[in-house]
Amino acid sequence: MSSRYIKLILILLASIAAVSYLFLSGNFVEEQLRICIAWSAKIAAFLFSVAFGASSFQYLFKDAFSRKLVSVRAEIGLSFASFHTAHLIFLVMLQMFFHPVFDLAKNSSLLGGGMAYVFMYAMVVTTFPNVKKSISSKSWKLLHLMGAYWIWLIFFRSYFKNAFNKGEEYFMFAFLSAAILLRIIRSIGTILRKA
Repeated sequence: MSSRYIKLILILLASIAAVSYLFLSGNFVEEQLRICIAWSAKIAAFLFSVAFGASSFQYLFKDAFSRKLVSVRAEIGLSFASFHTAHLIFLVMLQMFFHPVFDLAKNSSLLGGGMAYVFMYAMVVTTFPNVKKSISSKSWKLLHLMGAYWIWLIFFRSYFKNAFNKGEEYFMFAFLSAAILLRIIRSIGTILRKA
């Protein structure tokens, strides 16, 4: 594991801990915990979308910014995983102290979300160079491709429901839509170039 990854993870965890402390210290109430749940999910979804769409963004724009974005995609992915882990911890706290969120959730939602976390942690572990070298390039690409699309689908489903059923979270829905649109445009461009 490279030192830059270790430093990034430590900085992210310290940041999450500091923000969590600000929200939860003093008056540990359900409303504050739900704020932490909502914002950790939003930040995670935003970071995921940036990492998910980075290479397609570079394919379209080919500028210094897009090259830089691709060069730090692994770090953005680790940042996403850190915030999404914080989101899970907040949900567990909600279950333990205030509201049986997991008990009331549909089995399909638990399975879908659980699989997203399995993919996320598998992708995190295989991001580190020593682990990446131990598996074939084909297996690595397949894991990251399947994992990325599964995680995108889980986020998109959630924010789609919020946008169209509750009339909120339009920004995150739009951002996730833009990320998949960039991927589709890149795929079409690649197919047309090969034709």
